[in-house]
Amino acid sequence: MRKFIQLTALLLLIPVPAMAQDTPKAEVFGGYSLIPDAGVEQILHGWNASVNGSINDWLGIKADVSGHYTTGNGVKVKLYTFAFGPQLSYRRNDKVVPFFHALFGGGWASAGFGDIEYSRSAFVMNIGGGLDLVAHRNFAVRLIQLDLLVTRFGPDASFDPRISAGIVFRFGSK
Repeated sequence: MRKFIQLTALLLLIPVPAMAQDTPKAEVFGGYSLIPDAGVEQILHGWNASVNGSINDWLGIKADVSGHYTTGNGVKVKLYTFAFGPQLSYRRNDKVVPFFHALFGGGWASAGFGDIEYSRSAFVMNIGGGLDLVAHRNFAVRLIQLDLLVTRFGPDASFDPRISAGIVFRFGSK
């Protein structure tokens, strides 16, 4: 009887390593984001969304968009970014997935008083990563995503942190 229980326990544990390597085909993220300062001496609050398509268990191609806003001293500021690039994920643990990405694209910013608005487009780069806590095979919580947001709207580049958190929906499996 003892050998039967041990054999049964062993057979029940065999699928556990296979579950840890379950890589979603796609991940869709949406959440809150903020940029402290961003060259306007105020915090920009907004949103961040992304789609990551997995090539294998550690490499994906990511598209990231965000919008951030603030109003102070009668000036309204808006910043929109879109960027694409590779994402590296470490999926050896079935509950915690750290990731790193290097994304390149463009952005659009505007600032205005009442009816007068000035806007520009520019190069954007996001270098950073984060940590997802997998709650279910199809659902995770992005505890934090921290990026260095590099923008060049004028002669000088701006280097600002961008902090995001939210929900990740995971689709399919590889």
